[in-house]
Amino acid sequence: MAITYSKLFEPAALTAVAATLYTVPTVPGSSLLRGGRMRLTNTSGTPKTGRLYAVPAGQVASDTYIFFSDQTVPAFGYVDVDIPILAAGDYLQALANGGAGVNAQLIAGGVFSA
Repeated sequence: MAITYSKLFEPAALTAVAATLYTVPTVPGSSLLRGGRMRLTNTSGTPKTGRLYAVPAGQVASDTYIFFSDQTVPAFGYVDVDIPILAAGDYLQALANGGAGVNAQLIAGGVFSA
């Protein structure tokens, strides 16, 4: 089993529209993102909410794929969120409600393959 450690995505400012933060490589086809953990940081003085999706390859973000559903990120605070296992071609999307001020950053995880 091979493990690849690399920076999976750059820190990103979230908007009100779901944006793709990371897509699991499709080569090799056995790739899995495991042990993923990300931080949502609120840089504003008012509480905001975030939404995270773990979307299977070939699908589009919908309520079926939400794993962090409009939960509050406190003013000038953060929330750490575990990312479900993602297979080759699956992707991670995120958005923030309430205007600018929520950033996303990966803090743990690796891509494993057989």
